[in-house]
Amino acid sequence: MSTIPSSENNSLQHATHGQLLNATALNHRELFCMNAKVVAGEVYTVNGVSWTHAGSRSESMIAFPELTAENAGTTLDKIIGYYLNHPPKGVGCWSLDPAQPADLGVKLLARGFQPGWRPQWMSLDLANIATDYPVPRYLEIKADSHTPIYQVKELPYASLKDSGVNYAVLQAFPDRTQRFIAVLNGRIVAQSAVLLAAGVAGIYNVGVVPDERDQGIGKAIVLAACAFAKEKGYHYAVLNATGRRMYQKAGFEWMGDGWTWWLKGSNLVNNPPSAAQVAIAEAIGTGNLIAHTDTALLNQPLTNGMTLMQLAVHCHQPASAEWLMKHGVACTVLDAWDLGWKERATALLKNDPALVNFQYGERHATLLHLAAERNDMALAALALSANPDLQLRDYIYNSTALDWAKHLNRITIQQLITSYLT
Repeated sequence: MSTIPSSENNSLQHATHGQLLNATALNHRELFCMNAKVVAGEVYTVNGVSWTHAGSRSESMIAFPELTAENAGTTLDKIIGYYLNHPPKGVGCWSLDPAQPADLGVKLLARGFQPGWRPQWMSLDLANIATDYPVPRYLEIKADSHTPIYQVKELPYASLKDSGVNYAVLQAFPDRTQRFIAVLNGRIVAQSAVLLAAGVAGIYNVGVVPDERDQGIGKAIVLAACAFAKEKGYHYAVLNATGRRMYQKAGFEWMGDGWTWWLKGSNLVNNPPSAAQVAIAEAIGTGNLIAHTDTALLNQPLTNGMTLMQLAVHCHQPASAEWLMKHGVACTVLDAWDLGWKERATALLKNDPALVNFQYGERHATLLHLAAERNDMALAALALSANPDLQLRDYIYNSTALDWAKHLNRITIQQLITSYLT
């Protein structure tokens, strides 16, 4: 990560967009290290990459690796080898965009990681912090790093098991962290926390209990942390937004999205990736097809449970998918649809209508469930054309496709399924 200019008190000033992003990553990396240290874990560095081991009950982290095409594979193998011998609960890998190297995601998937969500990086110039905004009349916001809040019902990030700037971090690093709590009518209803590191104020653990939302409390608890940082001489606040709307109202600006990938410790222990699996997965994921391979591996799931066909689809590699099919690997209706092969997907269902009831992944969601989730009318119409069993339920929510459409407020798809029933 590039060097960032700072003042005597290490606060970043006059930052470029790239410098702010780098500082955001460094602030997160510092928090990952703190999370490991408070559970007597370890922090390691390999080829300039910082990664943590936080024991068997906590998430370990690979923090914003900046690797090259030449050293990425061997570095990741060293890290995964350590985790295999010292199994964590799980491992997360965070990256800015673009990842370094560009195929970092493929290399991680090949070694057992699953695709994660995309962090939404946002920043606020504290010179522009808002000071006049409406809040509930009796709301009180206090700087309080000591009051136990883990028993506050439905308060996000309040559990002792949550990561972020948690209670253990607050107690271990009081000079660099501060928590804020919002009290309304004698009840704790919100919290936020700030970590002063890498020249910026990282805002974490922002949460409001559900029945007190949409009153300006979230904005108030965020800006309290920002005001604290400004008083400490900091010029920028940064965060990873779970949703931009509230933070934009507080004055934050979107800087870009990042990447995350996640490895389940149990998957690594029970099905560690072999060198041959990694090699073919990387070839499929990058489109660098190999002329000769052990065809016995082509139908063997990866450590993360993905098939090689699913990997080809996820990585948008239609040529790899075609190569797999030529070697006898099956292509599902969903695979074909997601590769943009609409006619092929239609033909598969026409030849075998029972495929419409196939249930995909750990959730056991049907095509129609997935159409509702994606709000994909064309996929819903295709599924309904094959006379699906509308009573099939997924394994996670025990709900039908119509239930999904109602819950997700997919009005048009809900109407389409309802008209089919009648």
